[in-house]
Amino acid sequence: MRMNKKSLHIDIFATLRDRIVYLEYPPGMPLIEKNLCDEFKVSRTPLREAIRKLEEINLATVMPRYGSHVSAIDINEIRCAFEVKIKLEGLAASAAARRITPDKLAELAGVIQEVQGLMGPKEFDQRTLIGLDAKFHETIYQACQNPILQEILENLHSRCARLWNSSLGTVATLADIIDQLQSIYLALKERQAEVAGRLGEEHVQYFINKLKAQLL
Repeated sequence: MRMNKKSLHIDIFATLRDRIVYLEYPPGMPLIEKNLCDEFKVSRTPLREAIRKLEEINLATVMPRYGSHVSAIDINEIRCAFEVKIKLEGLAASAAARRITPDKLAELAGVIQEVQGLMGPKEFDQRTLIGLDAKFHETIYQACQNPILQEILENLHSRCARLWNSSLGTVATLADIIDQLQSIYLALKERQAEVAGRLGEEHVQYFINKLKAQLL
């Protein structure tokens, strides 16, 4: 895999993060340095920097002299993450309503079309839906034009999304998600900051409610 030399550890971090979030790397899986260095064609230094970043958001556990592995899913930690995430999602949506550009609005509309494309007689792939929902959120984070808020929310989203992926089939109803995303999009398009903020919080609360009885 070819990497940008100027951001090697960031590129490796993003790749490993996604593999962990989407459970390609399950909890407890060893992160074997030699194998990963060979795959990414890098030295141990950028790989270890990437793993340290994973450790910062509790996706990896580093044990000196023993190596590192994918962290267990900590329900209590994720409960705390949700408490923060729900408010910050509202803040991001509110800020995005004031600052969003036509290009970002077009990106959001495109994501909604992709989600609508999952409708049909066959059962849709929950993992695809979760990925598209993440793409929608990431676009809002970018649109709010606040790098600090964006970084915090991206890290929180990674923690929470791993739990959603581990609970496929119990997370979301497609029609509900389409309705929620369309409502948020319209509020952003019409520059309704207060409405967008409320809808952003409600969207996260929807997922919390779906998970609470079973897991939280």
